[in-house]
Amino acid sequence: MNKIFALSTVATLSLAALTSCDTNVDLTAPYASTTVVFGLLDPQADTQFVKINKTFLGDGNLNDYAMIRDSSEYKWEEFSSLRIEEYATGNPNPIATHNLQPITIHDKDVNGMFYGPDQTVYYFASPSGINPNAKYKLVADFVSRPDIYAWTNVIPSAAVFFQSPQTNLGLSFASYNTVTGSINYRDNVSVRWTPIDNAEIYDLALRFYYTENLYSDNALTQLVSSTNKFIDWKIGTFNAADLALNSGYYNLTFNAEPFFAYLGTNIPTDSHIRRSVGHYDGNKTRAFELRMGLANDELKTYINVNNPVTGIIQERPSYTNIVGGLGLFASRASAYVLDIPLESGNGTTNISALVNGIYTSDLNFCDPNPSNTQFTCN
Repeated sequence: MNKIFALSTVATLSLAALTSCDTNVDLTAPYASTTVVFGLLDPQADTQFVKINKTFLGDGNLNDYAMIRDSSEYKWEEFSSLRIEEYATGNPNPIATHNLQPITIHDKDVNGMFYGPDQTVYYFASPSGINPNAKYKLVADFVSRPDIYAWTNVIPSAAVFFQSPQTNLGLSFASYNTVTGSINYRDNVSVRWTPIDNAEIYDLALRFYYTENLYSDNALTQLVSSTNKFIDWKIGTFNAADLALNSGYYNLTFNAEPFFAYLGTNIPTDSHIRRSVGHYDGNKTRAFELRMGLANDELKTYINVNNPVTGIIQERPSYTNIVGGLGLFASRASAYVLDIPLESGNGTTNISALVNGIYTSDLNFCDPNPSNTQFTCN
């Protein structure tokens, strides 16, 4: 939109300078708006959404136009057909057609450059998810403007298998020296999982659950309230091409010390709060959740193009996979390992690091497992 405005301005001013006959400058003519698309298919979601807008231009301050909903939204009657077609490998004809319908959502941030809180998006219901082995084509046929289309595959995230960690196989973040009492944070904590077709980026985060028990007295005997909380620590984002296979698994190792440092920095110290780690299920204390985000090739390219520019040349390249328009039609997915135990075995090294480690010793953590007498909350 800015490039169109800039080119139109240069051309008009150049013509005025050459002729010197007319000082009336029209900065907005000629102009044709362009369709802008953003849609990410999720194979496990029960509803698929696509946002379709148009560029705009007008006399005066463009920021004022941006706050007008009609400036960038299409009217429903401008579409002759709006659909997502599903294709099987080797079949030139769609095996299913999903017609998109408009819906108004009401949670858009009103502090941005564009209108809010209401906006129109387009959707189709997918109560059982969508076929992870198919390709999908977004088609927008217009009544009186250029049509657009775009292709994407999807990520079969249900096929992700984690060898480590698992629901009954935890992670060891630290070791404890029983002689000196020192805590040593491990620098080789391992995560192993199977490669997934069409997944080009893996984004990993560790979620840590705890309960904040607020007391009114210094002896922590008069309970005021209990609040379940969690905190997410990002392990990192990794390109599939940079991950090495080991016996059929991607193997990633990370340093645990930054995790404990992150807890110490982002959880406030309060002497009236005692924090119970995770929850005790009668067998183990469950405290962690591994969260994985996956992106296909189109989304990977879009992310890489829009990363911060760090070189001398500051001009950012553009990327779109929308034929006849601008934007992105791609796929993302998620995979999880839930209810990961506090400890990787029957030891107490992780809770010891939480209670006695240099980063978290003043956060008053304890283990709700009553059999862990050294660190129990009881």
